[in-house]
Amino acid sequence: MSRCYLHLLMARPKSDRTNLAGIATRMGVSIPTVSRALRDMDGIHADTRAEIVTIAHQMGNVTKDNALKRSTRKGDSPYQLLALSQTTSLDIDQRFMTGMSNATAAPNASMLWHLSTSDQCANMRDPKLAPAALRSRQAHGLVLLHRWPTEVARALARRFPVVSIVHDYLGSNIDDRRGMGELVEHLHSAGHRKIGFFGLCPEVSWSCGRYGTFVEALTRLDLELDPRNIVRIDLPSALSPDEFSSVPWADHVRTRLRDKVDAWICPSALTGQTLCRFFLGEGVRMPDDVSLANYHSGSRLNPPDLPEITTASVVDEELGGAAVRRIINHIENPGESRRSILIPARLSVGTTRRPPFAAR
Repeated sequence: MSRCYLHLLMARPKSDRTNLAGIATRMGVSIPTVSRALRDMDGIHADTRAEIVTIAHQMGNVTKDNALKRSTRKGDSPYQLLALSQTTSLDIDQRFMTGMSNATAAPNASMLWHLSTSDQCANMRDPKLAPAALRSRQAHGLVLLHRWPTEVARALARRFPVVSIVHDYLGSNIDDRRGMGELVEHLHSAGHRKIGFFGLCPEVSWSCGRYGTFVEALTRLDLELDPRNIVRIDLPSALSPDEFSSVPWADHVRTRLRDKVDAWICPSALTGQTLCRFFLGEGVRMPDDVSLANYHSGSRLNPPDLPEITTASVVDEELGGAAVRRIINHIENPGESRRSILIPARLSVGTTRRPPFAAR
């Protein structure tokens, strides 16, 4: 069974005791204010206390684990969670939000949603331009959807508990080993020995991660890794909400087809659909001439004018629900270490691949 990923962003904690002066400097408050907040004494605004306790947990060990809970959740008031989306594809966001909304009911939490264009991302760091929930610090935790600038994601993680869906910002490994391995093994069992990878984009974490596991799967099956069979795409194409132009890479793919590369794996649904449409336009028959598979179609529907593409994916609603559960757990346990959560994905065999030899 394959996996897809949520990433918990945290500042790396120090091993020595928390330094009150360091917290005071970072917050712009006095050392006595920090001390009173950590001792849960009266006279400190709830939002100020919450931020001090959060920063203290990030910087070292704090013994009053319940201080953050009392300061951020008075009585039965719900957690205020904010989803920040940087996308032009509202259909995918709606599926994420469905999962998040369903997950907030049981733990008594409420969900806010803010859509940001790519040129507005930096506004999240500006108190005058950020959403009201960030300016007033009413949000207890954030969920980042899609790809955000690394410096913005890290800045938000210094102020709030943050969970990111799919994209990773702190440099940890993304292990798509089993999902990509299943796709490669499936093509290998059908007799393919020259398998290409279409859609490598070094600026995107999930593209690099899935390429890395593709290489691992080839190595495990003792298949040759030919760099000529790796087709790169640019960042706008990798993040495009729609199928993208074949102008930069068409000749590269044609050359590899002539060299008998007869199976291709793509790291996303859109890269798979783009390559599938290119094959159809070139008169390349699937699966007679070439087999095709992609990774993580999620809830994105296969276009009706394309054949059903073999894929390994996770349901977007499940990702959204898992993100809410992860961020609430982090709010209630702010001293926990950073981690990635593995969400099971499932192999769905379409019509764009040859059947295994045993099934013929």
